[in-house]
Amino acid sequence: MTTVKLIDLKGLSSEERERRLFGALDEVRTGGSVQVSLEFNPLPLAYALKAGGEFRVDYLREGPAEWVLELIRTAQPAEKREQLKELLRQARLGPLSPEGQEQARDLLRVLDVATLALLERDLAREGMSQVDIRRLLAGLHLQVLGDSLASLGPASAAAHPLRTLMEEHQSILAALNSLDEVAGELEAAPSLEAARRQLERLRRLLAQLQEAESHHRREEEVIFPRLERLGILEPPALMRQDHERLRRRKQRLADLAEQATVGDLDFPLWRCEIVDHGQYLVRELASHILKEDNVLYRTALQAFSGADWQEVRSESDAIGYCRFTPEAEAPAVELDMRAVPLLQRQARIMSAWRDLPTGAELRLINDREPKPLYYLFQATQRGRFEWRYEKEGPEEWIAVLRKR
Repeated sequence: MTTVKLIDLKGLSSEERERRLFGALDEVRTGGSVQVSLEFNPLPLAYALKAGGEFRVDYLREGPAEWVLELIRTAQPAEKREQLKELLRQARLGPLSPEGQEQARDLLRVLDVATLALLERDLAREGMSQVDIRRLLAGLHLQVLGDSLASLGPASAAAHPLRTLMEEHQSILAALNSLDEVAGELEAAPSLEAARRQLERLRRLLAQLQEAESHHRREEEVIFPRLERLGILEPPALMRQDHERLRRRKQRLADLAEQATVGDLDFPLWRCEIVDHGQYLVRELASHILKEDNVLYRTALQAFSGADWQEVRSESDAIGYCRFTPEAEAPAVELDMRAVPLLQRQARIMSAWRDLPTGAELRLINDREPKPLYYLFQATQRGRFEWRYEKEGPEEWIAVLRKR
């Protein structure tokens, strides 16, 4: 009779739990099994392992005080990991062929977080930057999500809240890539005066990362509570901890950038600390994004109903979006004012503006320059709108107002 090993993970920190679990799974041969005991519903773990294609997952006990899973290995991951690794090497040099993209998507559907972590470690040893690896992976995850949403139809798939969140991840990762460059340049700067250009660039990048707060709020106030109501507790708890830790680092980095504008400072000490916090953000925020794309969002996609996603979209609209949220996510309203009597135009525009959801655009077509309207918005809506012209006379003006 074969004895099945039982791993008790109750009460452990997430880091220790992952270390013990994945260490044990590495030792399980094909056909072998291990049992795992936890004090919470391990639905995300079960989903990730099933999706990985390496384990069959059976529930032996389902709460309320203890959940026990039996994990039976059905395949080994090394070959698939090597295949995806080679595709990422190719993607670093240029766009993958349609066949390569399809192969990468197929691999991502079945590889779990632990396998991706090993892949990342191997590529980092070859000299590929962590941000580049995760940027490439995030792009592929977004394509996989698109495949999953295709059944909803083009309009619904394009506007799906998860697509919005994952496309925002692309912009955040691009900012992290720039932050990594700036940190490296600051580390080599001999003096504060020599670092002025990098410091100004750092401030712009911090403003973009601060703009991402609406992204994190939508997760914390809309996605996480729904998962928790379904009994999926651990991923939201871990993501919240990450958010708070990353916020503290961003704030400290902003404080350090501000110190350079007032009074004297010990430049070598300042440089050391600012580089340390910058590199921490690059490393940890990129890692956080990988966990959300591969675990949190995939779990939500499996757990939420169509009605849930409609509510998620509505509540997300109420919170608002980032300036770098793709324009396709913001519905537009067009008003042609040319046939509207002059005395009625302002009231018509302000009524449409009040009804406009956050993140959406109001496109105004006018037969005269709308400069007075711009001044009115500056006086009454400062900080809540963005203004740009599509056309500036001489017979027609088109102004687009985006609600922030």
